[in-house]
Amino acid sequence: MEPQEAIIKKILEIPTASLSDALDDVGIRGFMDHSIKLRTCDVKIVGPAVTVKDRIANRKVTPIKALEVIENAPLGAVLVRSIEDVSGDEAANIALFGGVMAQASKVKGLSGAVLDGGLRDLAECKTLAFPVFSRSVTPSTSVGRTEVVGVNVPIVCGGVLVKPGDIIVGDLDGVVVIPKEKLREVVERALKIEETEKKMTAELTKSTSILSVIKKYSRL
Repeated sequence: MEPQEAIIKKILEIPTASLSDALDDVGIRGFMDHSIKLRTCDVKIVGPAVTVKDRIANRKVTPIKALEVIENAPLGAVLVRSIEDVSGDEAANIALFGGVMAQASKVKGLSGAVLDGGLRDLAECKTLAFPVFSRSVTPSTSVGRTEVVGVNVPIVCGGVLVKPGDIIVGDLDGVVVIPKEKLREVVERALKIEETEKKMTAELTKSTSILSVIKKYSRL
């Protein structure tokens, strides 16, 4: 069986659009909400999820547990953090990641971070060239607003269930989550989609009928 590391290398060459289509084909919504966007640098991320679950709190709690997740994350992992039971608008006003976490994540070799919430210290994160996808950019802190209630547990981020070890893929189009148990099937389907689109592109450069090419391959 092909090792996960080899599959991840293949994913680096597959756009999230094709991966999302492949997930649709197996009956899974894998794409996160459109507002969770790349904020820092044009770097694609692919890696297994390490997760942090927050909840709203009215006491000042330093997010030490989130830092511990970064400290103990395997090389190439993607930090995924969200706040349970809040609307997207409310989450957008709370920064779940900033310059210190970005520096720590880069030193520890994480691939990136995905936040169903805000990002702050944007200039610093851009200087670090550390890829961060977030719902918003805001100067607010999570201290006094949320507390960590779970690490490496299933969470919902951007409307999608994320389990520890699921493969997170992010590019300029957005973020896709591939359940680890479906990884090989989804990647195989996505590679076939990419091959079909290459053939379509080649024919479209020669054909005078776009519709005939679309009809031939049954794909748009």
